[in-house]
Amino acid sequence: MDDRKKQLRDIIAAKSLSRGGDFKLASGVTSAYYFDMKPSVMDPDGARLAAELILETVAGEDLDCVGGMAIGAVPIVAAVALASAGTARPLPGFLVRKEVKERGSEKQVEGNMVKGGKVLIVEDVTTTGGSAMQAVEAVRREGNGEVPIVVTVVDRLEGAEKTFAKNGIRLISILTRKDFED
Repeated sequence: MDDRKKQLRDIIAAKSLSRGGDFKLASGVTSAYYFDMKPSVMDPDGARLAAELILETVAGEDLDCVGGMAIGAVPIVAAVALASAGTARPLPGFLVRKEVKERGSEKQVEGNMVKGGKVLIVEDVTTTGGSAMQAVEAVRREGNGEVPIVVTVVDRLEGAEKTFAKNGIRLISILTRKDFED
């Protein structure tokens, strides 16, 4: 494993991984372990490492912007957008609300999504892929965008890859549950 992946794994293990509980996940299932990624992706080194690794993972891909579901993906989107500044292919960022905003612009997608563009969706943790698929559907509906790739910081290996494959999307994981096994 690359040194930066090890550093990111160590930050996540120290700040974001809880074991020995009965945790309800966004997918509705319960688990004996839980990744609360906010402390890790809001850590200066965690954010930098996640952004660098994501950008390296998609280097050479034809992408126009980066986005994800609020709240989990927002720090990652911001870090990736910032890290891409000044590169040959800067990626403006956007977020997808869980529900359409009922005031102001009444949008579900906020920020800098490139209409009709190729969109990278990022996620902090994937289980079944349901949350990221909500973002994909919003991108397709509101921006007529194409989502060829979803990158997750941690894949729990519980069906997300299959969910995305059925929708013609490639899932790339920076780390998986196996990277945290003793």
